[in-house]
Amino acid sequence: MKHLALPLLLAATLAAGAAHADAVTLPQARSQFLAATAGDTAARDAAIESFARLAAEQPGHPVYLAYQGAALALKGRDAKQPWEKMKYAEQGADLVEKAVALLGPEHDKPLADGNPESIETRAVAASSLLALPEFLHRGAAGKRALQGALDSPLLEQASASTRASVYAAAARVAGNERRGADEAAWLKKIVALPATPAQRERAQARLKELGL
Repeated sequence: MKHLALPLLLAATLAAGAAHADAVTLPQARSQFLAATAGDTAARDAAIESFARLAAEQPGHPVYLAYQGAALALKGRDAKQPWEKMKYAEQGADLVEKAVALLGPEHDKPLADGNPESIETRAVAASSLLALPEFLHRGAAGKRALQGALDSPLLEQASASTRASVYAAAARVAGNERRGADEAAWLKKIVALPATPAQRERAQARLKELGL
């Protein structure tokens, strides 16, 4: 028995170490998703897998489901065949809308990095759904998610990048509705934030297009 104990202990230790090494964290998965939004297809597929794992392991957190759906929608954006574009866009949008529907008062609590989960979930939902083509009819759900984030007193507690994402979605809606002054106001709010360089650059570029 003594001869068996050491190999068994070693195997258990190695298995635990491997499981720990394979663990996915929200910041890691977020980074994959952000790279995916910029067109990195390998990061996109990694984000889909990472958020699917997080959603399965922690089903009480709708934010993971929202990101998984948004990453699937990006796969639809990148697909070559029209039927693939539709397939992944619809699958992704369904998951995103499900995530928003699952939100309750308990999700107003901050995640590990301090971001209120309800705000981040709605920010992801608004950005993803409002970016889809009109014929998919997801705009109304995107606007509801956006308004929910804008109306929440927790928005000011969210990270600068999350707030910038919300403001960018609001600017998109204003631009689509030809409310130029409102669009510019939202874009200026992004520029004033310590958001990511990419977010600020996009806002500045759009302001330049508007002649501001």
